[in-house]
Amino acid sequence: MKRGYLGLCLALVFALGILCAGCDNPLEIDRETEISIGRDGSAQLEQKYGVVNDPAAQARLEAIGRRIASTTSDPALPWTFKILNTDEINALALPGGFIYGTKGMMGYVKNDDQLAGIIGHEAVHVDHHHAKAAIEKAMTQSLLVELVTRRSSKSIRQAASIALDLEMRQGYREKEYEADQFGTLFAFRAGYRADGLRQVLVMLHEKEGDPARVTWLLPRAFNRGARRRR
Repeated sequence: MKRGYLGLCLALVFALGILCAGCDNPLEIDRETEISIGRDGSAQLEQKYGVVNDPAAQARLEAIGRRIASTTSDPALPWTFKILNTDEINALALPGGFIYGTKGMMGYVKNDDQLAGIIGHEAVHVDHHHAKAAIEKAMTQSLLVELVTRRSSKSIRQAASIALDLEMRQGYREKEYEADQFGTLFAFRAGYRADGLRQVLVMLHEKEGDPARVTWLLPRAFNRGARRRR
């Protein structure tokens, strides 16, 4: 959702410098390293915001998340689903399957179909390796070598952050549309109504939404064909 792909992955640049030392090819982040980057980033995120201690809400998110994860191309990832303790209406995903909904988002959605649409959207960012691709594309060979060999000075890390920020901003709209489209499909395959995400986008549109995302996301024919399978 908002900033789920964009700004919140920038902190992972430093994690890349620590965790990528085992990469065979410094210009390509392998699966193990991608998971490690996400795990390190999730620890930083949870330290900053904290995680909500609400067993019922956590069980709801976990159940929906697991069903969504089973529809992805890599259900064996260490998928985790947690609630960040912030009232901001948002959700985000880190590489390797670490997905978060905020306390604000959990209270904002009206039903499981809407929540499934949001989680499906975030799962696409993981499944399609959006953050990994952005990091690889943004880093020049010299920056990656410095990061991978742990010779990354503060100035190098800052340069890498700037490069990643620019790359992610340039591809933001495209990746969000892609996550909308495939996230809707993931939710539908998991047994939820296909229009859940669209409903949330319509709700958010009055505040800050992109009208194009609302109008093109779900053709009426597909909407009529959406049936619960649970």
